[in-house]
Amino acid sequence: MGRSKMDADLARILATGATNASRELNRLYDIFSRHLPEDKELLMAIAMAMGEIGLQVRQRAFDAHPELEAEFNQRVEKYDVLT
Repeated sequence: MGRSKMDADLARILATGATNASRELNRLYDIFSRHLPEDKELLMAIAMAMGEIGLQVRQRAFDAHPELEAEFNQRVEKYDVLT
């Protein structure tokens, strides 16, 4: 089953949602790395989930609309965070 072409609005919604999910996972990683650092499996699972969101979700939006990736990258450069 092939991928359908998403329009720019849907791509932006997808990329923003993926970014928000990654941000929340990053927050969890920070908490658990400070308060439960010995649970390496949990920390690895959280890190892997962040990576998969980037590769499997956000990247699809960027592949569909490369200008969106440039827009996100410009905001990272400007604000020093993924917004």
